[in-house]
Amino acid sequence: MKRKTIVGTGIGAAVVLALGGGYAYSASNNSPVVGVTQAAVAPLTVTASASGSLVAAHSAGVYPPATGTVAKVLVADGDTVKAGDPLARMATGPLKLAVAQARAALSAARAQGEAVSNGVPSAIDRSAASAALFAARSQVSTASKNYASFRADYDDATSAERHSMLPTLRTLKTARTQAAAALKAAKAALGRLSVASRVSLARTAASQGVTAASRALKQAEGNLAKAELTAPFAGTVTIHGTVEKGSGLTPGVAVFTIVDPTRMEFEAAVNETDIADVAKDEAATVTLDAFPEGFTGRVVRVQASPETTSTGSVAFPVRVSLEAGQSRLFQGMSGSVDIAVKSIPDALTVPIEAVLTKGAAKTVFVLGSDSVVHARTVTVGASSDTSAQILGGLTAGDTVVTTGASALSDGQRVRTK
Repeated sequence: MKRKTIVGTGIGAAVVLALGGGYAYSASNNSPVVGVTQAAVAPLTVTASASGSLVAAHSAGVYPPATGTVAKVLVADGDTVKAGDPLARMATGPLKLAVAQARAALSAARAQGEAVSNGVPSAIDRSAASAALFAARSQVSTASKNYASFRADYDDATSAERHSMLPTLRTLKTARTQAAAALKAAKAALGRLSVASRVSLARTAASQGVTAASRALKQAEGNLAKAELTAPFAGTVTIHGTVEKGSGLTPGVAVFTIVDPTRMEFEAAVNETDIADVAKDEAATVTLDAFPEGFTGRVVRVQASPETTSTGSVAFPVRVSLEAGQSRLFQGMSGSVDIAVKSIPDALTVPIEAVLTKGAAKTVFVLGSDSVVHARTVTVGASSDTSAQILGGLTAGDTVVTTGASALSDGQRVRTK
């Protein structure tokens, strides 16, 4: 062979080798880079997550003992108080007048009883009974007018206003009913005294009158003794509406609410798709926006009646107790809760991003020793936000693709991070 031919052949071979090496290098560099991990047996906790806020687990309203007005407010909204601390004082003038009137009524009842026992002619008995009947009719008239007037205001009020007015409406209705019952009793008493020979009935009526008057006096004295509104236990004060000197007070309508800050619960709105798995005593972790660390807790109540959220979905309120420790918690703090609805101690798991869903089929890409991936159909069981349980299709130790899996095809060569 001539030298020129030999040289030419050598150059050609070198070119082929160079091209082949360049192709191999290019193919290697064009392989996608993916993240991988091994399927492993590990505990898997499935959680139901929901947002919500703190509510008071222990709170109590402070109510006035009788109708009256505020003489002095001793606390401000948000103040911390101890059990028995004074919150406000009622004006005692009307309460003292009620005591004096009750004492006078008791004296009159006792005098009537003595008159009946001493055999005073029935004309005197009838006079006293008539006076009692007149007073009872006056009370019925006043109670009926008060109820009718307030009911008219209630009917004209908005739904929100009616909610706050309802306790007063009920109180006025009860007062009207009690006045009607007293009128009926007064009429009956007068009827029993209509025949002079029925002295024993008159004595019974007089005795009952003394008993009723004694109870009324005791109630009036008790109302006066409770003119200073105090905290039922240690906590934080919440003031309802406008509470200032001269503002009116109504029995059954709370002036203050005392909230125990050491006993808070987290109320979450759990979506209807998750509520079936939530049960009392399940462990939970509450994360509040105001604190970097979560609080351990436990489900204490699952409400059966649904509510509609601001987005229009259906949710069920769930209460979770939490251990506050030294943290200072306030009613209304917002956050979220993760409720452990299922715990699998020995689940075969892969990262949730490794599972690809196409229609009803679920697949993962398994990496072989030759750096080639193959799609494998799997059966998925329970799952959390980070992991999925594999019931079939994989074994522990299989290397699966995590990041970059969605862009792969079966039989493709890859590089790992």
